[in-house]
Amino acid sequence: MKSKADLEEKMRKCLDQLGVPLNVVLMPTDESSMQGEIRSNCILIYDRDESEAWLTFEHEIYEYKFKEVTAPYLALINSYVESFEKLAYDRKEKFLEFLPKISRIISEEKEAQA
Repeated sequence: MKSKADLEEKMRKCLDQLGVPLNVVLMPTDESSMQGEIRSNCILIYDRDESEAWLTFEHEIYEYKFKEVTAPYLALINSYVESFEKLAYDRKEKFLEFLPKISRIISEEKEAQA
């Protein structure tokens, strides 16, 4: 593998040319089950082999750009979830408000029968 600094610099140049606002850090290790990931606006690459590192780098750029495509769907799903949570909360509150009425009416009827 070329020097870590040289490879990182070439990868940063690619990111700049693509207009991808991420940094890249090579962290070769045998300890990770992943080859790379994006964390805190940084592509972390764990591969030891240079050609594998380039493949992982490319994959992580695709992953980053694909999130732009899926973001509207995620926003839509989150808005649905939020709406359903509000609806469920409102219904639960109405139910809890109704419980004392059930107990009161049943108790009144039981006492009237006695």
